[in-house]
Order: sequence, then C-alpha cells, then structure tokens
Amino acid sequence: MSLSQQLINFFGVGGIFSLWDAHELGVNALTTLSGIQAFLGPIFPVLLVVEMLFMVWINRRTPARLSSAYKIPVLMYVANTIIAALITLEVFFWTQEFFSKLAPFTATVRIRWFIYAYIVWEFSHFVYHWTCHKVRLLWCIHAPHHAPTHMNLSVIFTALFLQGPYATFVRTAICSILGVPMSLLFLVMVIDGCWGALIHFSEELWPSGTIRGVLGRVILSPQHHRIHHSSNPEYIDKNFCNTLPIWDAVFRTLQHEVPGVKPVYGLNREVKPNSFIDMYFGEIYLLFRDVCAAPTLKQKILYIVMPPGWKPQ
Repeated sequence: MSLSQQLINFFGVGGIFSLWDAHELGVNALTTLSGIQAFLGPIFPVLLVVEMLFMVWINRRTPARLSSAYKIPVLMYVANTIIAALITLEVFFWTQEFFSKLAPFTATVRIRWFIYAYIVWEFSHFVYHWTCHKVRLLWCIHAPHHAPTHMNLSVIFTALFLQGPYATFVRTAICSILGVPMSLLFLVMVIDGCWGALIHFSEELWPSGTIRGVLGRVILSPQHHRIHHSSNPEYIDKNFCNTLPIWDAVFRTLQHEVPGVKPVYGLNREVKPNSFIDMYFGEIYLLFRDVCAAPTLKQKILYIVMPPGWKPQ
C-alpha cells in the first residue's frame, strides 16, 4: 500500500474522495448511508491531530511528558496496523455472513430499526468488553489498552493485535443473529466508533470531560470513560458501554466520578515506564508464568478462564 493510500485510510477521507469523483459531494449525500459514513470518517483523525498539536504546544518545554503520552500508543498503532488489519476485516465478513443466516428476522433501514440496531450493538459491545475484563486470557489482549498512564485520543490505538478480531467476532455475531443487516451494522459501527474514539479526549483538551443537560444523562461522556480506564479500586470494571449507558445501568456497572477520587490511569500492577514490551506482552507473560507454576490441570485452566487476579484458595 502506498504512503498516500495509507494517509487516506488514516484520515478517513476515502469516502469523501469517492463522493467527489462521483460528483455527489454535497448536502444530498447526507441522505444516504454511504454519505453519512463518508462525512463521519475524518472527524476522529482530525481531532486527534488537533489534540496532538495542542499537547505539543503546552508541553513545548517538557518534551519528555509529550513522549510518555504518545510513545506507546503510536508503537501499538504501528504494530497492530501491520499485523491485524486484514485479519479483522476477514473476521467481520465471515461472521456476518454465517450468523445472519441464523437470524429469525432481518431489520430494515428505518428509524425504529436503527434505534433497535444501536441498542443491540451496545449490548454486543458490552458483552465483548465485559468478557475482556472478566476472563484473564481475554484480559491479556485488552490490557494494553489500559496500560497508558495518560488519557488522550491516541489511546484508541492501544491493544494487542488480537483484540480487533475478537471484538469484531463477538459484536458482529450478536448483531447478525439478532437481525441487524450489514447496512445498518456499518452505520452504527461508524457512529459508535466515532464517539467511542472521542471519549478518549485528554484532560488538557477537555478538562471536565462531562456533557451537560439532558444529553449528558443519555450519553456516556469522556469522564465516564476516564473512570473505566482508572486503576482506582472504586472504578475498576465499570462503564463498559461506548455511547449509551443502557446495559451498564441494567447490569449495575455504571459508575459516576466519586467526589475527591480523581482517576489514576494505567494498570493496577507495576509496569516498566514507557516499555512497549511490558505494556504489550506483559500480561501474557504473567499468565504464562502462573499457568506453568500451577500444580494441577484444573488450576491451570482456572488461571486462563477466571478473572484477572484470581488465585487458588
């Protein structure tokens, strides 16, 4: 892939260029699913660049702080881009094709079905995200996302390369078997993915991270996600949803900030500062060590499937 194509993909402007080439770039494009997706695509990359430039400015006298904020996310982005891109795409199409055949019905592109699709998507995201925190093997592929000690938009790129295929399989399977067609699934994925990225806004760019008014009661804010990324005992395993807090409320994992308890980011274990190896592979090594040291087969299996931190009684 050429450098120009990589830049187009990163900034999400391929859809805009396609509309331009077809002479369809205008307000009317927003009446189609492809048009909406094309206009939403560049929002996160542009805001990421704005945030990074802002961070460069306020840390111009302390370059080490800037490096610690972005070094690991950038390295993980490079690693995951090289390894996982094709795997995730193939998993999506295979999963959608297989599980859609099992659906008892198929939704249509209507407002009421869009709402249904979004609620189902949020449920599928909750299931994927909750299992990543409650099954140690899955925590190993998700933990790198919680490793950075500074919250910013680049954190969206942090995870072990296998997280993308796993998330894609779980979310696509649940949505497809519950009748969400590919057209609606793509639309929901783009909207939710956009907001799911923006809730990683840095405290420097959006200090409060809160949303005021009625909207703040129905949509999860960056402050909610900062709580999710915190290692504070009060905040661990909370706020699994991306946009709508429906399923967090249902399963009692919704958590607002506790007065006087500021989120502390990072893993709840000692991590070598700015070590890509420790942040990316550290949990896998620790699991491997525990499994090897377990005296029985039962304990070895339990180390793999039980939550992080589990120890034999």
